[in-house]
Amino acid sequence: MVSPAELKGSGGLRIAVEGCCHGELDNIYSTMQLLEKRQGTKIDLLICCGDFQAVRNLDDLECLACPVKYRSLNTFHKYHSGQLKAPYPTIFIGGNHEASNYLWELYYGGWVAPNIYYLGHAGVVNFAGIRIGGLSGIFNDAHYSMGHWEAPPYQGGALRSAYHIRALEVYRLMQLKKPLDVFLSHDWPQGVAHHGDKNQLLRAKPFLKTEVGNDSLGSPPARMLMDELQPSYWFSAHLHVKYAALVQHSPRATPASTAASAQQPQVESLVQATRFLALDKCLPKRRFLQVVHFPDAHGAHELSYDAEWLAILRGTHGLLSLQRRQYPPIPGMVGGRPKREGPAQGDLEYVQAQLAARGGEVPHNFTPTAVSQGELGRSHGVMPRSCAQNPQTLALLDVIGRPFNLAGSAPSQAQAHDHVSVANPEEIALDDTVGDDEDADGDAQPAANGGNAAVLAPHPEDIDIGNEDEDEADDE
Repeated sequence: MVSPAELKGSGGLRIAVEGCCHGELDNIYSTMQLLEKRQGTKIDLLICCGDFQAVRNLDDLECLACPVKYRSLNTFHKYHSGQLKAPYPTIFIGGNHEASNYLWELYYGGWVAPNIYYLGHAGVVNFAGIRIGGLSGIFNDAHYSMGHWEAPPYQGGALRSAYHIRALEVYRLMQLKKPLDVFLSHDWPQGVAHHGDKNQLLRAKPFLKTEVGNDSLGSPPARMLMDELQPSYWFSAHLHVKYAALVQHSPRATPASTAASAQQPQVESLVQATRFLALDKCLPKRRFLQVVHFPDAHGAHELSYDAEWLAILRGTHGLLSLQRRQYPPIPGMVGGRPKREGPAQGDLEYVQAQLAARGGEVPHNFTPTAVSQGELGRSHGVMPRSCAQNPQTLALLDVIGRPFNLAGSAPSQAQAHDHVSVANPEEIALDDTVGDDEDADGDAQPAANGGNAAVLAPHPEDIDIGNEDEDEADDE
């Protein structure tokens, strides 16, 4: 495990963590470059905590769950087309305002554009010795135990339930035995608000008083993962406020590695506390960015596969259900927490052999499966009929020795013109009031142009939250 420290210093790894992206990549990257200039240092990696909005064209926009008046291409399509290239390696998870059709293509993770990596519906990767895990989407109890039945053309509530987390992804993450440095979720773990300055939180977001009081704020599965995985850092977004907490864990130990535990009783103590940090959305004068320094990080600044995670995917491949009913049933999920058994030794050995033969780095194998907006040739969007069969997904499944199982996906070359018009989905309010940082149409001014584009703090638990415009995140 590596230990985070203050921003200033030499060596190590500096990660910029951003809250809700909402497609504002230009402004986020510009803010990072401004911080580098002011601090006289180099940022090595960007992590975004959801609502990334990897929208390639107006058709993808039809798959974005939000009211029509809030739909905007923003800037991602320029990075997808190659017009621009991300100046920093970028990792993100999904939130509750995403182009669900595109992210489903990369269910197991993959590049949505050169240098921009989706962690998957759940995933773990390594970067310069830092182990990063994450869970995409938000919690809704009505859909948690279902299979992934949603598929385009999305109709009715499917556009919303598509981004609700499922028990399968939580079960897979619960099988992790080796420690994590960083974990990402879009919504907050349940109860985490009680581990920080609640008074400051409620001054900033008074409408959360009831939920904080009755402990209904946040995701129960995310809290279960925090208690079990105990990562050094946990980053979230969703509520459009910067909030820090320090969650103390009960002392315990876990096997240092699944392979070792099968042979010898070697143990490694987990961290005793998790530093939680939630961040705002990308708007001027909002605290949406934090830089964290990991001084002991070492290794190539490239994404690499995580052998334990790939072994878990291999062993649970047959559990993915594309029906409303989750079948086969998930082991141990009925009546309590699942057992943390880790991956099977045979699966781990298979993956390790594959990575030894192929190399452990995530290949830069981005392949467009739909045209960018500039090539679409029309000024209106229509709902896609299906999701593309992404070559990156096929490549990853080949690594773990499992067949393609995202049934219903169409061949990627047909995706660009395979569409059907569908009535607009159920509208979801973004629940933001127009404040001083937005104009009357709700459009954000460029984040990097203001003097308060981002606020830094040396440690996430030492953050002045302050008063901000009252806005709330969509909790459905």
